[in-house]
Amino acid sequence: MMWIDRFTGEQCRHLPALIPPGRYQSVGDGPAFNGHTPVFTGVLVSDGDQRCQLGDEACTFTPSQKSLAAATELLSKVITTIDAEALQAPLMSPLMPASIIDAKSHLQPFEEQLLDVVKQGHLHHISQRPRLDLHYEDEVADIGRARRLAKGALVHLASHSECWQRQTLSGVIPKKVLARFSEDDYGIYENRVFARLLDKIERYLHGRLAELRGLQATLNQALRFYEAENVDYRLREEICRLWGMTFSAEETSNASTLLGKTLNQLEGLYQTITGLQQSGLYLLVSRQAQVTGALHMTNILGHDQHYRHLAILWDQLAKVAQAKRATPAERFRQNQSLASVYSRYAGLVMRRALLPYLNGQDEGVWAGRHILLRQRGLEWQLLCSSPGLSAPEEVLLTIVPWLSDAPAPEVTPQSKERFIAWPAMGQEIDAAYCPEQWIPLSPTDMYCTERFGLLVDQVLCRMALITYAQPLQKIPQKVLEQAKQVAGVQVNSEQNELIVTEALAGEAVTALKEALVASNSTAQASALEGHNQAILALEKCPVCSGRAPLVFQSPLGFKANCLDKKCATRYLRLEQTGRVFEQSIPESTGFTVVGRRAFTIRQMAGA
Repeated sequence: MMWIDRFTGEQCRHLPALIPPGRYQSVGDGPAFNGHTPVFTGVLVSDGDQRCQLGDEACTFTPSQKSLAAATELLSKVITTIDAEALQAPLMSPLMPASIIDAKSHLQPFEEQLLDVVKQGHLHHISQRPRLDLHYEDEVADIGRARRLAKGALVHLASHSECWQRQTLSGVIPKKVLARFSEDDYGIYENRVFARLLDKIERYLHGRLAELRGLQATLNQALRFYEAENVDYRLREEICRLWGMTFSAEETSNASTLLGKTLNQLEGLYQTITGLQQSGLYLLVSRQAQVTGALHMTNILGHDQHYRHLAILWDQLAKVAQAKRATPAERFRQNQSLASVYSRYAGLVMRRALLPYLNGQDEGVWAGRHILLRQRGLEWQLLCSSPGLSAPEEVLLTIVPWLSDAPAPEVTPQSKERFIAWPAMGQEIDAAYCPEQWIPLSPTDMYCTERFGLLVDQVLCRMALITYAQPLQKIPQKVLEQAKQVAGVQVNSEQNELIVTEALAGEAVTALKEALVASNSTAQASALEGHNQAILALEKCPVCSGRAPLVFQSPLGFKANCLDKKCATRYLRLEQTGRVFEQSIPESTGFTVVGRRAFTIRQMAGA
């Protein structure tokens, strides 16, 4: 069967031996997968196992990072919640939903029960004063070691002369005897339950703490933005506005306080549990002594004032685990569903990034071109076409959402318009907005919309600039004579060309178009309208949406200053390597400070 490598966009017939989950997608129906899915179709994801058996072809999935298990689970819950809420609010904030923070900030029922048991000292009492059995063993030992004779010791002594020290007239003086020794047996069933319960609680708390620390980091990042002085005020206001769709500054502070309290309580519980694992009864129970199957309620577990709490905690923790348990087939369907949810999340972020251009819609007209955001399978494409013409659509940008805990692989998409969006979990992602066509996409990243906004700005500016100062050819001489009277137009009568260098008034555009149509130059009339619309789009300040008059600078450049002097300045200049477009704002010092408001485009097509 055929596969699509989603990273490169190319098709392949055979899969590699080691497969990153989510990288490949089937073309049509495929063979059975891992024995539980009769006909495979869609994106190739794991079912919880590293084994990947597709018909007769056996491969292996790359293992997930155990250290990121809690972060992965939290991300899945967040994007699923956003996906559900977006049905009612299609342009909701793509940042962390309030419902997730509210649900996670409080102690869970199991945690409250555990806290109560620890406070009453039941676990410590069991650790220091455990129940035990006496284990008896008969052994031939020196007379000095014997404290109690075993049953049949005299018979044994009479029949084993090697145990005699000497024989007298009255009897035998023994050198060794069959003695009975007793040994404390800490490996009883109830103590095994205690030890394995501590292991289960430790793993649970470790994951829960990682989850809460991730939420706390997100809240702290939001609070820092409210008070940040080293961030451009426009970037701060935009991100705080997005965050404010979920939480106000006061609500964020209150949520952070509550989350911090819960975090401190669970950290205290974790320290208590790890302390119990390093002393007392836990060390006396073998690590190989496991508790399998359902918990067997003994008299001690049912009635002892301390041990009975073990059964309660065990059952509650089992219910927590049961809620997360799934068969391989269910896990496979869940992972395929999450890939679709993550794709829709990418679409939400793209719509927000395109707000200045499409006003929340999936299509519209900008810079004289028809702009369209379209979902194709799991991918998103930004397309453009000329209104009224039958020319094929041009792909400006392709976003490939890839839900994975992996770092960015050393794979660069061959097409410069293709970008892989992935969560970048466990990595520092603030330094660069989009390294090597890999763009971070996560609701825990405050810069999420800014990253995609900057990418969209660059792509659409590049599109608008392609036609700037490019000559319109085969213009009739009569129209050229008329164009000489229009400000913002350069005429080359020898080459029958005209160039639109600055925005034209509506009346001038209408007059020139009518003249061109009358001269049977309909294509040139349409192109003239498009060139002028592109310049008008470039005259709109991307920071404040105010007017930034564009002034032509010979030979092929311009300067556009926003009328608000605190806003953006745009330059287009010609260098030896090609044309360079620069958008800057006063004191701009990088993406983390100004976001999408400043950037540079080099070596543009059509230069």
